[in-house]
Amino acid sequence: MGVFLVLGTLLTVLMLPDPWAWAAGAIFGLAGGAAAFGILSTVEQSDRRRALRRRSEQQRLRDGLAEVDEMLRTRSGRLPPSTQGQLRMMTVGLEEIVERWEDLERLPEQQEGVRRTVESHLPRTIELFLALPDEDKPRHAQEFKAQVGLLAEAVAKTRDTVVAKNLQALQTNRWLLEESLGDPDETLFRENGL
Repeated sequence: MGVFLVLGTLLTVLMLPDPWAWAAGAIFGLAGGAAAFGILSTVEQSDRRRALRRRSEQQRLRDGLAEVDEMLRTRSGRLPPSTQGQLRMMTVGLEEIVERWEDLERLPEQQEGVRRTVESHLPRTIELFLALPDEDKPRHAQEFKAQVGLLAEAVAKTRDTVVAKNLQALQTNRWLLEESLGDPDETLFRENGL
């Protein structure tokens, strides 16, 4: 916006004796400034809408995880003891992923996998096992444990992706700090083994 105002002023000064130059300079400056303002406000509104959508989705996923957590707490006695720790670790991992949802924006396939796990796969797996008659549960506990293992493995991979991205950002920050705060002569000597 400032560039258009400067150019409009420069055009006005160059054509100072002509009153039409004042009008042309003012129109050019105002039109350019309005265009720049429109572009910037559109980008800002788009960013706000994206952030609102992300917060809304995060809340929906948190609510889904709260329902799963409630189901695990209230019905834990009907689930195989060998799966309870893994189920709890999975929900904690999913909560951590949801809190860092923005980190997965460039990995839509991972986001979709987390969405399906929270909204469908995990609750459905638990509900199917709980729907079995109590006398049949011991016979099918191994199958349930295998399914929980598959889900837990997928959650762990996604969580590792999020953590690796954060670790990479941390390492990049360290490199930037070393570059900006370090002594260039010392760095040169160290790089050349002196």
